[in-house]
Amino acid sequence: MMRSTTSASSDADRRSASRGRCVLRCRVTHGSQQEVSEGVIRDLNEDGAKVRLISRANVKGRIRLEVYPGGAVHLADVIWQRGETVGVRMVVTLDQTAEQQIEALRRLEAQMRSVMNRSALDRGY
Repeated sequence: MMRSTTSASSDADRRSASRGRCVLRCRVTHGSQQEVSEGVIRDLNEDGAKVRLISRANVKGRIRLEVYPGGAVHLADVIWQRGETVGVRMVVTLDQTAEQQIEALRRLEAQMRSVMNRSALDRGY
């Protein structure tokens, strides 16, 4: 019985640009529960990256890849995963400042909802 395997060289053949080796710390946010996994980016170019996760996690679909400290934030699609190593294709690079502003607005909205809910409860007494 013949088994189909994907080798590293065939992965490289499908890339539109060669990847440069690197060692960059990163944070991967994934899944419906927005799970966070720490990792290290081992290869990187504008089209994709190879990420080695610190602990094993099943990562699939669209992820948020944050390079730190102070690096870029990317949305990426998982193309393959072998153990703790994940290959991703970059979809878009987010402006970190805009990302921080959006997060601040979300926190403010949550605070406002909390105040409004307390106010509605106070009127009930």
